[in-house]
Amino acid sequence: GREQFHGLGSMYCRGAAAVILTYDVNSLQSLTELEERFLALTDSTSADCIFAIVGNKVDLTDDCALAPDENRPEQSVASCGSKVRKQVRAEDAIALYKKILKYKMLDEKDVPAAEKMCFETSAKTGYKVDYLFETVFEMVVPIIVRQKAEGPPQTVDITDYKPAKRTKSGCCA
Repeated sequence: GREQFHGLGSMYCRGAAAVILTYDVNSLQSLTELEERFLALTDSTSADCIFAIVGNKVDLTDDCALAPDENRPEQSVASCGSKVRKQVRAEDAIALYKKILKYKMLDEKDVPAAEKMCFETSAKTGYKVDYLFETVFEMVVPIIVRQKAEGPPQTVDITDYKPAKRTKSGCCA
């Protein structure tokens, strides 16, 4: 079913200042598909686009090192009872981030470090979700401000419409 919507992706990414690519930390296949299916979508982003690679569903892993999210101190640490083993390591996400930089022909010195742009979250519990969006937001706002200051907007103002003046032409005057 996803194939029918695949062609729409580039339309949504056109001129994007940030792209958040998400995979399931419990499925190596999801990271592979992310690279295979969505890397080309980055072609239509802005030149200085920020990329974040996000592993989701850490609440389902047996990784007991998860501390409660500092933004949600009431959350308890996940228990290890019926959890699954994480299939995607942080190093795998970092490698994908570096592939994106290489694909976009970006120099690692000119973009945020991979370790800063690869996150592990849980949408279900909210673990590190706020941190992800705050980090991306802090990086994107200066880019958007700079883009607005540098040139004309990428949109057309339809309220500024002026009808074309008629001129006399040789055959129909």
